[in-house]
Amino acid sequence: MRIFLTGFMGAGKTSVGRRLAATLGWPFVDLDEEIEKIAGESVREIFDHVGEGRFRELEGGVLAEAMRQDPVVVATGGGTLTFPRNLAAARAAGLVVWLNPEFATLTRRVGGRGKEDRPLFRDEATVLALYRERLLAYALADLKVDVAPGESVEEVAARIGFLVAERTCST
Repeated sequence: MRIFLTGFMGAGKTSVGRRLAATLGWPFVDLDEEIEKIAGESVREIFDHVGEGRFRELEGGVLAEAMRQDPVVVATGGGTLTFPRNLAAARAAGLVVWLNPEFATLTRRVGGRGKEDRPLFRDEATVLALYRERLLAYALADLKVDVAPGESVEEVAARIGFLVAERTCST
């Protein structure tokens, strides 16, 4: 079993993914962290030095490598599964779960650092447009988990664990 967490920047994919993996006793892979290890620089630096195209190539390779593990919980980047090829591969390999906090929660979580750390977070208007664009891809996930403001990482991870167990028991 493989669980792929998707959602916009600030959705909690890494935090929830770590907790979910620990609860399940499974390995955890954060795609952005793996890309940074391979490249020897941050995601922001990769975008700045070689561009988004090269970043997406690295991302596809790291995603394919993560899919070799079973079981595994994978925190994807906010754009990873917006590419049809990546989404199809993830859905074929496991279960895609969309973490969906309110947009206001996302921008609060990313905050001022987003403009420094996140290569696609330029200003609020651009981020809102990107968010709206990506919603169509996120909606193709196998499961949607709406995250309430103030809901803890532990609560979200527990809910996902329950939903995944419920889904796998019924198939």
